[in-house]
Amino acid sequence: MQETMPIAGTAERSAPVEKYNDEQVRQFVIALEEPFDPREIKWRVTNTTADRRRGQVIAYADPRAYTDRLNTLFTVRGWTREYTVQVIQNFERKERGNGVGIVSGKIVVTCKLTIDGLGSHAGLGEEWADNENAGTSAEAQAFKRACSCFGLGRYLYDLGGSWVDLDERKQPLSKPRLPDWALPKQNATTGAGRNGQNHVNGNGHLNGMNGTALDISALKTGAKSLCERVGFSLTRSVVRSVAGVDGIDDIHDASVLSGVSLKMEDTLRGVERLRAATGVVGQTALTQLCREMNLAGDSIEDIPDRRTLRQLIETLEKAARTIQSSAHGNGQHRESTRPQNGTNRNPLGAARADLIREAQRVGRLRGMRVSDVIDRAAKGAFRFAELQRVTVESLPALMAATDILRHVTPEPAEEGDPGILIYSGADPSASR
Repeated sequence: MQETMPIAGTAERSAPVEKYNDEQVRQFVIALEEPFDPREIKWRVTNTTADRRRGQVIAYADPRAYTDRLNTLFTVRGWTREYTVQVIQNFERKERGNGVGIVSGKIVVTCKLTIDGLGSHAGLGEEWADNENAGTSAEAQAFKRACSCFGLGRYLYDLGGSWVDLDERKQPLSKPRLPDWALPKQNATTGAGRNGQNHVNGNGHLNGMNGTALDISALKTGAKSLCERVGFSLTRSVVRSVAGVDGIDDIHDASVLSGVSLKMEDTLRGVERLRAATGVVGQTALTQLCREMNLAGDSIEDIPDRRTLRQLIETLEKAARTIQSSAHGNGQHRESTRPQNGTNRNPLGAARADLIREAQRVGRLRGMRVSDVIDRAAKGAFRFAELQRVTVESLPALMAATDILRHVTPEPAEEGDPGILIYSGADPSASR
């Protein structure tokens, strides 16, 4: 049984929808993608070691930071949000820790965010009904996810979890340091607001984007400096997408140059993230990934566009998070993660060994061959026959298959069902 209740969000718009040209839209998107002021960032503990002395924390921002940014860019009349709430009854789940099954309801909230002149996007949030703050939590989650479709707060999803020491109340003793790409740009030309965003004037244009107030020569110099750090291929891709020309010298409009510079700074943050992830997984992993993506080489100059850059970042950061989690997880404190023989444990080899060990256990329980158990748990991500040839990019798939096998109980879920692929993990984005 489920109930649907429409809930009004912001008041109905009384002003006409304002239209923007392509360049203005690009500038608004850049301003929406700007990271929040670090003072707006909070940290939530999502996982702990067995002794509860260390925990994995993720970054998030209060919904008020999102509304502040929207109000600053578009005014209070320039955007609206609408909510729809569903209550789903008789939903069975297992309590964390003891594994006891309970029946509960679930609150599901859909938020439709509309920005005049830019369009509408929707986000979904959910929370267990037995949580006294279920409605508030699901509403905030839905609103933030709708905002991320416009680029607002999207970068927070790219921040991996960090392991920190916890106090007796299971709260972080210290806050992780945000990487440079997750910090707002302090641009004196455009001006930064409370959340590091650009301000708008009365006609809806970004302040500081007026060509008569900017030194075009200085803008070109700054843009060329960024080009040297980003590389030729990425620079050409950005310049073409923003300005429709091949080079910086072909741009003669100050507002367009400002847009190119902002996009180049964002691209530079991506390059720095790629280098940081490569430092964790190793150059060999980057080289192999570039080869699989049919790139000419593994240098920055060989990345043709921002889309390819994002794909490289997401793949390597996922592998890096897996390696870091392997180093800090399994109930071990920082000091205990160092092998006694003084050598570093190979995370890929360890993941293979864990998978085979669990597969052997399940094979004995179900009377199955280890190869069949692994092939079913892998769900097509890899096969037993190629287990010795998998690379570090397959670490998440190896660990996911191992986690599936760990949840296989001595008794099948149903008669004739080996019960291997029935476990479903939690949505990692739910805590955002």
